[in-house]
Amino acid sequence: MANPYTRVNFWGARLRQLGLTGLLLGGATLAAQAQMLNYNVANATNLVTSYTDLGTTGTAITTANTDDANSAAQPIGFTFSYNGVSYTQFVLNTNGFIKLGATAPTAAAMFISETAGSSIVDPFQSGDASIIAPLNVDLTAAAATGTEYRVTTTGTSPNRVTTIQWKNVQDKANVRPTQYTSLSFQVRLYETTNTIELVYDAATAGTTASYRFAQAGLKGTGFAVNQLVQVAKGEDTAWSAATFADFSNVLATNNLNTLNISATALPDAGRTFRFLQVPPPANDVAVRTVYAMGKVITGITPAQVLSVNLANLGTAARTNVPVTLTISGANTYTETRTIASFAVGAAGNISFTALPATLNTGTNTVTVSVPADENNANNSLSVGQLVTTDRLSYIDPSRATNGSFSGYGNGATVFVTKFNVTGTVVPTDAMVSFGATTAAATAYQVLVYDATGGSGLPGKILYTSPMLSRAAAASTATVTLPALQLTGGTFYIGVREANTTGIAIATQSETPLRPSTFYFSADGNIGWIDMSVSYPRRLAIEVGLAPTPACAAPTALAVTSTTPTTAAVTFTPAASGTSSYQLIYGPVGFQPATGGTTATVTGSPATLTGLQPGANYQLYVRSTCTSGGNSFLTGPVAFSTGCNSVTSISTFPYSESFENVATGLPCGLTILDANADGVTWSINKTAPYAGVNALRYTNPVTNTGAANDWFFTPGLTTAANTRYQVAFRYRGEGIVNSPSNYTEKLEVKVGPTATVAGQTTTLFTNAAITNTNYALANATSAPAVAVFTPGAGTQYVGFHVYSDANQGNLYVDDINITSSVVTATSSEALLRAVTVFPNPSTTGTFDLEIHGVNAKSNLGVLVTNTLGQQVYTGSARDNYTNKLDLSGLAAGLYHLQVRNGDETMTRQIAIVK
Repeated sequence: MANPYTRVNFWGARLRQLGLTGLLLGGATLAAQAQMLNYNVANATNLVTSYTDLGTTGTAITTANTDDANSAAQPIGFTFSYNGVSYTQFVLNTNGFIKLGATAPTAAAMFISETAGSSIVDPFQSGDASIIAPLNVDLTAAAATGTEYRVTTTGTSPNRVTTIQWKNVQDKANVRPTQYTSLSFQVRLYETTNTIELVYDAATAGTTASYRFAQAGLKGTGFAVNQLVQVAKGEDTAWSAATFADFSNVLATNNLNTLNISATALPDAGRTFRFLQVPPPANDVAVRTVYAMGKVITGITPAQVLSVNLANLGTAARTNVPVTLTISGANTYTETRTIASFAVGAAGNISFTALPATLNTGTNTVTVSVPADENNANNSLSVGQLVTTDRLSYIDPSRATNGSFSGYGNGATVFVTKFNVTGTVVPTDAMVSFGATTAAATAYQVLVYDATGGSGLPGKILYTSPMLSRAAAASTATVTLPALQLTGGTFYIGVREANTTGIAIATQSETPLRPSTFYFSADGNIGWIDMSVSYPRRLAIEVGLAPTPACAAPTALAVTSTTPTTAAVTFTPAASGTSSYQLIYGPVGFQPATGGTTATVTGSPATLTGLQPGANYQLYVRSTCTSGGNSFLTGPVAFSTGCNSVTSISTFPYSESFENVATGLPCGLTILDANADGVTWSINKTAPYAGVNALRYTNPVTNTGAANDWFFTPGLTTAANTRYQVAFRYRGEGIVNSPSNYTEKLEVKVGPTATVAGQTTTLFTNAAITNTNYALANATSAPAVAVFTPGAGTQYVGFHVYSDANQGNLYVDDINITSSVVTATSSEALLRAVTVFPNPSTTGTFDLEIHGVNAKSNLGVLVTNTLGQQVYTGSARDNYTNKLDLSGLAAGLYHLQVRNGDETMTRQIAIVK
């Protein structure tokens, strides 16, 4: 039974500090690091000795409990040498392991957890060093009495033996049942030889056979190459057939080395796993990892700098060690660097001279080697590299991926890969490879980040793909990206897993993993964790880049003047190779690759028309190349439009979302602080329904009176024989999804003047607002918003907050006022029952809500343009939110008619793209 180590409790494991990174040294002298574990698979033996219970000899070890506890530091009784360090103490953990030294393990509960989403980390994957584990699993006291922990030292110097015993314990039932209802085992430490034995007594089987993932063996300084030797067996395998494995097996199989226990296979009395200490060779310089791009683009800058991670695993210091880089294949290159001083146990990186920016396309083999020594198996390492015209990746093309990585648990984890370039680039696609998974389908999204986060970490999300899905089988997905213009040298391609079943991004092992390249975050916004700290895996995320544009971008873009609805623009055209120019504008912060409005012009100067009065904008310009495609963008340039001297609304639907406001309030909207307490309605960014702004009434902290504050829409130019419907969203103050601690009161009125006295007709009243999620108020809501038919003239809609004293804040957002012409067949019931939202729509897609018509069959839907031509016919259901997709229509005004038999309802809708 395999247990993938990349899936063992990811969020608990994310805090591990496993010491996998080497020292990043610019010079040629490498500083001391921990040596390789001086126990190995070749010198481990599975045999039978004898098991002798300690009885009352020695000293009982006290723990706070028999479930999850660490003891105080205990004396070994002599000096024991382990992994190059001399120890005289150890700490016992009740879950079947000891840690050498006086410092306790970082947690008491340390084992492979069977609970999904658990934060528990096992000692081998933790940041704890010098671990000896006879049987690490979730242990507790056996049902029978007599559970204890004990230590004794026997013999005489220099041949003493210290025995550490766990007596009468059992594996604790969790997802799977108890397999051993009673078990005793020991660790034996031998003086002078530093031999270690893990010895077991006969066990008592549990009543329900299953399996549990346990671990047994030795750990040096980290969960890494040359730092582990463990016992491995399947649950049905006899203990006599157990074998030994090291970290290379973890990398090769993507599974932990586990000693699986089962009631069907019990340890025999005296079963012993013996580990003999092996002296390392005097001279052993190891090439551990070659750092190169798996795919690189010829001509791209900065030029590629290759580096290598080396370690002195021998017992002798080395001087003047030559390190040779050789590139063969499509390109050839040789360079030798010299390590002037290489201390015992030293490890770190050596960088070579930057390669030429322009390389021949094709396959390279990159090899780094050191001279022959007493262990030639680790003197040379080669990786593959593909030189391309448009692809960047860290995955070695000469090797298959050998693992996968998942976030597990929260359905929001984001993994990112950093790419460094100089100048401006445009990504074309992201290619993501996935390993096999047991989930039938897993949702994910691809993201693009800039590097504006602190210390160059992922910052602003520039693009988020639609929700995508990967099947269970291993696969590679190519996701097309919009033409984002990335300037500044660094960007990130990310994958968000949108399910809790694990995305299983394919990986390749790299130990130590190159730092500051691969990251993950629990929510994709903050708390970015560098994977090099704990996870030696390269992510299989690749990016394609567009070729350099065929023509130059315009320069000197400027907005020279504005009116409420226009802007005068100038720029310096490109010298040649262009046919026209595109002015792209939108609200501040918009992404020109995916949003905004584009105006094609033939040259400079040019005028933008149809702008929103009182709004902030950003503007870009680019050339349309004669030979095809577009230039890079120039911009953004910010500008604002003013308000008309008199703002009135004569075209419906009228909508106000409080976005893109230049200063103060939207044009024509007025407020009235009727109680003159200095606190009233204002634009606020705290809790918008959508976008970034809402209108909020802010209750004063020390309020001594009730609220009495209004805001009024601009004047509405109304027509005869026409009904008008107001809709809006509102909420109170408090934590979303929880009732507010305050009760707010709101009424909506309409009348011929923007004064209290002029508001003559009540449309809506709610004196018990406690919702902290936005509620929609419209013709069918409870309470409902009444229609009004004022005749020809001017009307103002007023929103009045009149909450009692000492209440909270009230939010209003997304106001929408629609009109419908009254005809002989017009139905009051239909007018009240039909709501269209959003209106206007920026996508051409509307929610057509119909409630309470009592239609016997589907209702007819007809859309016509301003010329009376039919542009859409369809049907809709009563008591249902119908999707009305008019995304294929051009921007403009349209008439929507809903028919129920002989009765009709006509309403104007707008598409704004």
